[in-house]
Amino acid sequence: MISVIVPVYNAEKYLHKCVDSILNNTYSDIEVILVDDGSPDNSPAICDEYAQKDSRVKVIHKKNARASAARNDGLKLAQGEYISFVDSDDWIESDMLEKMFSTAKKYNADMVMCDTVKRGEKDTKILQPAREGFYSREQIEKELFGSLIMFENIEFPITISNCVLLIRKEIIDKNNIRYDEDIHYCEDALMGPKFLYHCQSFYYMKGNYFYNYRTNNQSTSQTFNKNKWDHYLKINSRLIESFGNDEKFDFSRQLKINLLYFVLNVISNICASDEADKKQKVKEVMTHSEVRKLFKNFKIPNTSTGLKIVVLMIKFRLSGLYCLYSKLRQSK
Repeated sequence: MISVIVPVYNAEKYLHKCVDSILNNTYSDIEVILVDDGSPDNSPAICDEYAQKDSRVKVIHKKNARASAARNDGLKLAQGEYISFVDSDDWIESDMLEKMFSTAKKYNADMVMCDTVKRGEKDTKILQPAREGFYSREQIEKELFGSLIMFENIEFPITISNCVLLIRKEIIDKNNIRYDEDIHYCEDALMGPKFLYHCQSFYYMKGNYFYNYRTNNQSTSQTFNKNKWDHYLKINSRLIESFGNDEKFDFSRQLKINLLYFVLNVISNICASDEADKKQKVKEVMTHSEVRKLFKNFKIPNTSTGLKIVVLMIKFRLSGLYCLYSKLRQSK
């Protein structure tokens, strides 16, 4: 059985399409755990309607505590051999669960990953820079540990979306893997590496676009919030706790590049926002003690010339020049 966990918050506009896509899958041995995270809209009633109509649906109603806590509550209730996560404004293809589960059973894989399509004004298929097929533990370490947390070109790892993963529940429980409930931004960046790190086997179903991700220009990953930088620092600190002193592999450079990604994301969001004192806010990020430590004995990543220039601006704390550069780019 597969346990499909769906955190639900203010999702009445999209919830029917999401849940219907799961219940109508060609693989029917599932339980769908809808975690109503204190939604003030009609989502709680919609969840209850599904539970009344289909015995495979379970509903948790709780006070709002954000997506990480909702996923953890779903994990506590889950009884399936494998776990899948679906966000309430997204939907999955009708054969996703059947094909991913059959692959997991065929190869005895601890985790299976598919690909996604970003759905918006223009649909975009997302492929990951990894080979298709089965990975033994030795191959995971040899081929995937080098980008478990972050790629050298300052891009997120292949597991950045937990929703494209089918994970053996035993791996989660045995290693006590849970979402950090005080992390409200980019929580998948913390969990994806943990899932893959503990797997003994993995299969990538490359080119199988089973997951449909609804793009949202107002998503928390694209907007600036004064708490966002603090959450990014927490994520980086937790990643250091998990991987900073690993005996098998040196993740130190990836951890630095991960923090650099967060810096780039935050200062870009600041300059694109309506915030006052943008230069001062960018300066506060650039001069943070963790950012200063980042550049000690740090070789600039091999990426595009434009991005290298921005990284140098961060290194030398050129906040005013960066704000001007950002303004010129936005005006094009």
